[in-house]
Amino acid sequence: MRVDRVVFPFTNEKIGGSHVSSFTLGRTLQQEYGVEVVVAAPRDSLIEQVAREHGFTIWPLGESPSFRHGLATEARLLPRRLSLLSGQPEGTFVHCNDLSALQSWGPAARLRGIPVVYHNRAFNRPVAPNLAVIATAQRIICISQAVEQRLPQWLRSRSVLIDNPVELAEDVDGKALRNAFAACHRVAGEGPLIGFIGNFAHRKRPRFFLEMARAVLIELPQAAFVIFGREVDETQQDLEDFARQLGIADRVVFAGFRLPVEENIAMLDLLAIPAIDEPLGRTPLEALILGVPYVATDDAGLGETGRRFGGGVLVPLDAGPEAFARSVRGALAGSDPIAFADARGRARETLCAASHAKRVMEVYRGLSGRRASDQK
Repeated sequence: MRVDRVVFPFTNEKIGGSHVSSFTLGRTLQQEYGVEVVVAAPRDSLIEQVAREHGFTIWPLGESPSFRHGLATEARLLPRRLSLLSGQPEGTFVHCNDLSALQSWGPAARLRGIPVVYHNRAFNRPVAPNLAVIATAQRIICISQAVEQRLPQWLRSRSVLIDNPVELAEDVDGKALRNAFAACHRVAGEGPLIGFIGNFAHRKRPRFFLEMARAVLIELPQAAFVIFGREVDETQQDLEDFARQLGIADRVVFAGFRLPVEENIAMLDLLAIPAIDEPLGRTPLEALILGVPYVATDDAGLGETGRRFGGGVLVPLDAGPEAFARSVRGALAGSDPIAFADARGRARETLCAASHAKRVMEVYRGLSGRRASDQK
């Protein structure tokens, strides 16, 4: 029943919501349960840097970062994985936070007799190669019902639904952050500040956000907008050009990718989340806990989050930019402060790191007990 070491492997180099959640878990495992947390990541990557700041043990990997390795590369890397996992003490677990890590580390861990957990944070395509990779995990943690329901039944039988932890600093001074931001970007101090936070993937709909911004400005010409994010399907230059085409470039600040995310949210008057096909959507929960209202698309994990926790406005999936803008203007006009405070309190209590770590420890111990039973 011991849990002594948990290995979090990563193959990429950039930080996203899954890394934030996994590092929150890792920190709590170390502090509350005395578990050694190991992060295996490409050498000199941002993931390695942040993991060091958290005080985790680091296995720096001398390999190129990759969203997902090809099979030939995996075959070449397998001996290295087996070597690193050789001689691990009893009570070691490999906890993979994305499909790429599971593909690259799951087989090696199973060959070494180390239990494998897959934290399913995405809508993976249900094709045979992906399902074969997921099947290497003995236990699957799903972050939402929307994610769990997309698993085939034979994999769903080994899944468990556990809320993501969302723990933020309690001393974030949104007003001071806003003033500092407005000192650099004058437009941010002229009226309500509405934000977009996410990478520039098509499903995040950054262009939709800009079209919505134009619609908001028709009735709220003093409003300002800020976009925090980085290139995926589109570049920042693409979006800046689009803002100019819409005639709103002077009301939009492109702030790039910035950490910590909570400081980006705390300075806002409202967070707009036009994304679709979100497995969960961490940002509306962060906004709620920070006391910032949000407007989000009623789709997949965003809709699930909005209905479960409240604190924001959900807009139908088929709504256009003008309809989304009407909801934004309505949310800026105010909401029930008592209901918002109740929703905020529920989210803080439900999504605390201690509750999350306790549930995950139960998963580890269940695998440990099954492993011990298998060895008798």
